[in-house]
Amino acid sequence: MKGARIVSLLVVVLAIGVLVSGCITPPKENPGSLSQGKGNVGTSEPTAAPTHVVIDTLFVTPATPFPTPTTSPPPNSYTNLPEPTIEPTVYKVVYRNAIPFSNNATAYSVTVKTPPLFIEMCLSPKMVTRNIWYESRFTTREDVYVTQTVISPNAYFEVRVRDRGSGNIIAEDGFAKTYSIDKYRVLTIRTPGDFLVEFSGNDITAAVQMRVPAEPGETVTPSATLSCST
Repeated sequence: MKGARIVSLLVVVLAIGVLVSGCITPPKENPGSLSQGKGNVGTSEPTAAPTHVVIDTLFVTPATPFPTPTTSPPPNSYTNLPEPTIEPTVYKVVYRNAIPFSNNATAYSVTVKTPPLFIEMCLSPKMVTRNIWYESRFTTREDVYVTQTVISPNAYFEVRVRDRGSGNIIAEDGFAKTYSIDKYRVLTIRTPGDFLVEFSGNDITAAVQMRVPAEPGETVTPSATLSCST
């Protein structure tokens, strides 16, 4: 009888152990962690989209990219803009005269509303003839005389452009003295204003022409550059 009780007690203990063991579940694996063990593969977090930062929405706002065309546009399908037409500037003569100079000067007041002002000058200096004597290097030959025609040593010309209010010299040019002996001279004034144009000279005649752009809508005969005879 005693042995039968012991066996029954063992059966009850085993049954209780089986019931207790069936209620315990194994720990769940953390899907966010990466296992470093051999044969185990972990899962990674998805990559976040880049964040667009707009500093000033008055000038920049997010937009959708333009769809890429499936076919390329045909060549020369864009409209060609017409070439701009540049109207040539028409000049009018405001003064023309031939002035002989013999140690004298003359001046003119000139108002320039629309620059530039071109002051063109053709200069004809007085020519003088002189005889040059050369002594012969040979005793059996006579002395040599050569006749030369040259510019008068007293010839000069000068033009000065002054501000009419202050008297300050804005531009100047001339012939001989400290200037060259080119017979065609052009002095250009590229600013508007009221000017005093002074001419002076000696032993020279100056053909002077002044011209400025014509006013819009003004009908004038287009002027040409002053032509100087050689």
